[in-house]
Amino acid sequence: MKSTKRTHEFKALELKFNDQSTSPHTIYFKEHSVRDHDSDKPSGRTLFIINVPPYANEDGLKNAFSEAGVIISVIFNMKPISVTQSIKFMKETCKPSFKICYLVFKKVSELNKALELKKLHPLNSNDQEVNIGMKKWIQEYNNSVEQPKLLKERIETFMKEHDKKIDSEQKQEKQLEKEDDEGWVTVTKGGKVQSFARTDKVESKIMAKEESKKKRKELKNFYTFQIRESKMKHIVSLRQKFEEDKKKIVQIKQSRRFKPF
Repeated sequence: MKSTKRTHEFKALELKFNDQSTSPHTIYFKEHSVRDHDSDKPSGRTLFIINVPPYANEDGLKNAFSEAGVIISVIFNMKPISVTQSIKFMKETCKPSFKICYLVFKKVSELNKALELKKLHPLNSNDQEVNIGMKKWIQEYNNSVEQPKLLKERIETFMKEHDKKIDSEQKQEKQLEKEDDEGWVTVTKGGKVQSFARTDKVESKIMAKEESKKKRKELKNFYTFQIRESKMKHIVSLRQKFEEDKKKIVQIKQSRRFKPF
């Protein structure tokens, strides 16, 4: 079907709780259009609604826009999200405040009808009742209780998606580490550093490195006693070297290889 040209400005309509409501609430809606494709909120069939009151639920909004056509899904959020977030194994509950909503229609023509509506049905009707007060709190509490079987299924789905993501990232890194046609290798954040065995030899090397780092940080020849000690050590080393040189000269003379001239 050929899509009609739609305006991207918000349209305002009054949303009543029931037929007897004397103070209706105003909601604003338009076509949901984003650059990124999202399977949960398909372009051309999704209605974006803001200023949705806290007492409005999924069935109530379906009833309000029932004249436009069949609504296949209702998504509530606290703020606009362009792309659906990753799968989570715990349900996220919306706070009791004004929120936004995405209505997904079955056909493109039904979205056109929704944008052309002059009046909305009330949330409450003979076929549909929106719970408020104590009934609403009891219903919300019952819905918040997680069934072990369903929770297990969501956790397994979440872990499968997580494993797939990790595997794809590792494959991409390995692919980047390979040389291209010109011999270049892309450096990734993982690098090629492999783990090593912590043997006694490796431990001693690490400890020696740490000791050398400590010695570098120490102040040398700063205090008077340090200067005095360094001079004494230097004199002792010179005397030792002198004695060693004398022994070498004696050995050379004995071997008859001493030629001073």
